[in-house]
Amino acid sequence: MATMGDSKQQKRIAVSLPDDAREFLEIESKETGVPLSNLLSYIVANYVRDEKRKRSLF
Repeated sequence: MATMGDSKQQKRIAVSLPDDAREFLEIESKETGVPLSNLLSYIVANYVRDEKRKRSLF
């Protein structure tokens, strides 16, 4: 049986984006059918994974 400490916790954050970035992401969201929040989560998670990989090489 898993305890609460075993599960991964997700936390919400708020970000402010320049108008052009927000507009681009909204268009991307509509074209792909992926909700904007999911699109941003995907982008950030991939960025963090890639940076961790790059930094572990040194």
